[in-house]
This record gives sequence, C-alpha cells and structure tokens, in this order.
Amino acid sequence: MNPQTRRWLLAPARQWRTYRLMRQHGTSLDYGIAWALIALRDAPGEFDFVQLAAREAGDAERGGLHHDDWNLLTSIERDRRSRWFTRHGKSPIERLGLSDDLLARAGLRVVDWGRPGD
Repeated sequence: MNPQTRRWLLAPARQWRTYRLMRQHGTSLDYGIAWALIALRDAPGEFDFVQLAAREAGDAERGGLHHDDWNLLTSIERDRRSRWFTRHGKSPIERLGLSDDLLARAGLRVVDWGRPGD
C-alpha cells in the first residue's frame, strides 16, 4: 500500500488518538503538536513530514521537551495531575515513549507536565 493511501485510511484513528491525548494532557497542548506526537509514535517513517510541518510552523529552532511549573497551576489542575500520576505513573506525553532527542530533531517544542517539587 502506498504511503498516501495508508495515511488516508488511518486518518480517523490518528485523529481520535490526537484528541484523546489533548483531552488527557489538558488545555496547554494544541492540536498541531498533539497530532505530530501521535504521528511520530504511530508512524516513525513520517519523521520528515512532521519535521517539515514543524519547520513551517516556525518552532524548529526551539524544539525539545520542556516542563511547566507545578507551582503556577491552579489547585484543580494540580489535583487532576496528581490523580493521573498516582494512577499512571507518567504524564500522557511520557507514556508515548518519545525521546527528547527525537522531539528536538523534529523541531517540536513540547511542554509537558512538571512534577511537584521540580
């Protein structure tokens, strides 16, 4: 199957996983970054496509994994994240298993959850 046909057939599943990641992570993760993360996890062969999209978005020079500040979060968000960490042990982005080096090479600037005390 050629790559274009495969991408077209798998688009609904990828879009569903993208929205699920956005829902799990919270409001700080936009659709473009979530889609790129899912694409890198599900189809590593599309790295060049993701890299080109990141370059066009203008984030290529600041790529990599960054963490937000736990102390700046609302108490509701801290409670939500604490429950998530208790249940899953890792943030939704950490659960994807993508390395910081891969994100930096792709030019993706990803803001993941900071942990208490970081």
